[in-house]
Amino acid sequence: MTLSDSLTYAINFRDSSNCSRIQNAQPGEEILILVHPEQEPLADPLGAKGTCSQDSALFSLEIPTADGTPQSFEWAE
Repeated sequence: MTLSDSLTYAINFRDSSNCSRIQNAQPGEEILILVHPEQEPLADPLGAKGTCSQDSALFSLEIPTADGTPQSFEWAE
């Protein structure tokens, strides 16, 4: 997994396997999500950890950063 110090990321929805993993995530399952720095859409993708909550109401994304502190984002259904 490549580390980044970028502050803003975008999920790579152009990758069909990425979309499929997100769509088929089971409650509590951790999946690989490909992201890229928002200002660099053609940059090599970064691997992030996506997790669907047990009740499937929340999806969280954890992105490794260069300083070792992961960035976390959450989306509610």
